[in-house]
Amino acid sequence: MTDQRKDLDRIDLKILALLHREGRVTKAAMGDQVGLSASRCWERMKKLEKSRIIRGYHAELDLGRLAKLSTFVVQIKLTDYSYAKAKVFEAGIVSQPNVIACQAVLGGVDYLMTVAAFGIEHYQTIMDRLLETLNVSFDYVTLPVTKKLKGEASLDLAALLATAQDLEA
Repeated sequence: MTDQRKDLDRIDLKILALLHREGRVTKAAMGDQVGLSASRCWERMKKLEKSRIIRGYHAELDLGRLAKLSTFVVQIKLTDYSYAKAKVFEAGIVSQPNVIACQAVLGGVDYLMTVAAFGIEHYQTIMDRLLETLNVSFDYVTLPVTKKLKGEASLDLAALLATAQDLEA
């Protein structure tokens, strides 16, 4: 993956930070805040979308309030790991509606998965179904989420990108 920061100027970064903070901002309000016309902001947004820096626009939902869903972080370790088994697992996970996030990781486990369920029994049913239907054997450790302290929606983009200077020190 290439570092696309070199292709971004301070206006692009302002647009990205503003969209991340306020996804429903109008082009006119964006223009006022970043110092461009609405049409120039729209052009820059389209360029950022085309480069896949902006991958979509979303609302952050509180699943607990919406439907009394609980979330579980699950550490997955494929038994007898192989590239082919990993691809089968990944393809199977994508279609699972209760698996709301999944990341391949390095270290002692192969994946970190987030599952949304209507309680412990429902969660166990989901995991049993995955073990039965994915045609891949895996071990897992369940970590029930008790409180969400921070997520991507709350990140300070400017502060995050500024940490790149830590590499130069």
